[in-house]
Amino acid sequence: SIDGSGRALTIQDCVAGSDSLLALWRDFLDGRMAHATLLSGESGIGKKTLARLLAQGLLCRGEGTRPCGQCRDCKRSLARTHPDALFPVPAPKEKNIKIDALRQVIDALSRHSLEGGNRVILIENAERMTPQAQNCLLKTLEEAEESTFFLLTADVESAILPTIRSRCRVIRMQPWRPERIEKTLLERGVSPDRAHALSLYCEGSLGRALQMQEDETYWAARELARRSFLSIRRSADLATAAALLKDQKDSGDLLLDILEQETRALLHAKLTGSRDTADDFPPAWQHATPHGLEAVLSAVLLARRQRAANVGWAALAEGLMQTILEEAKTWQV
Repeated sequence: SIDGSGRALTIQDCVAGSDSLLALWRDFLDGRMAHATLLSGESGIGKKTLARLLAQGLLCRGEGTRPCGQCRDCKRSLARTHPDALFPVPAPKEKNIKIDALRQVIDALSRHSLEGGNRVILIENAERMTPQAQNCLLKTLEEAEESTFFLLTADVESAILPTIRSRCRVIRMQPWRPERIEKTLLERGVSPDRAHALSLYCEGSLGRALQMQEDETYWAARELARRSFLSIRRSADLATAAALLKDQKDSGDLLLDILEQETRALLHAKLTGSRDTADDFPPAWQHATPHGLEAVLSAVLLARRQRAANVGWAALAEGLMQTILEEAKTWQV
């Protein structure tokens, strides 16, 4: 399950809302899966979950819709103990998948299927393969039997050799729409307020939303950002905000991230006319202009550069607050 909850995601959950993924699922059900499939896209949008479910389904011998999740083959696939499922991964203490891992795949494929059915090679984070490993995979792709299926996932598609991509059915998975993320989070017991906020700030990544949901440090920092940066309306507010931010040097990066998230979400709401979203923000920001929000984003970028240059937290926070104040003065109604 992508979310670690008691409810396991199904292939239907993963492919909903995407024509290319629905076509992939139909081909899977009809027994017309491509010899090799590459699922690419941002982290946390379900690539690995879908690839694992497809691997289960290709090995499943249960009744009904595959994968059944209950048969011996499904359970062994999930546990990565199925003899006809291969999972090339980096060696211990290594970040990259080296050629030795692919040579083990070639050696296994040189022998007959141990269970007499399909064989699956699942390579997650395929962009981590070294060039030598990718060239080794290319040879394997060209010589594999019809009952052998390759499933690759990659956050960075361009890191995969063009020769490998040309031999795969490439499906570029898209970030989830906010309303779909919010609905999914609600189904998993997340409170309505948090589900709505997460759907705005996770950038279409359900995985990221679920990580943020469990991180109480994030929610404390978000509340602090709202009581400080996002509450500035007049000069008198600066002292209160400065006092709240004074000892937050260690949380500085997170506070800047949250301020950027909030500002981008409100800017999107302003540009798309989403009044409900705009009303979620503190009163000081509900009448913000797109031009003013863009100025705040530029100030956040400057603050990040200053932080990287070891400018003191108090000084960069003060500069950021001054920018917000100057823009907020023009938002008053």
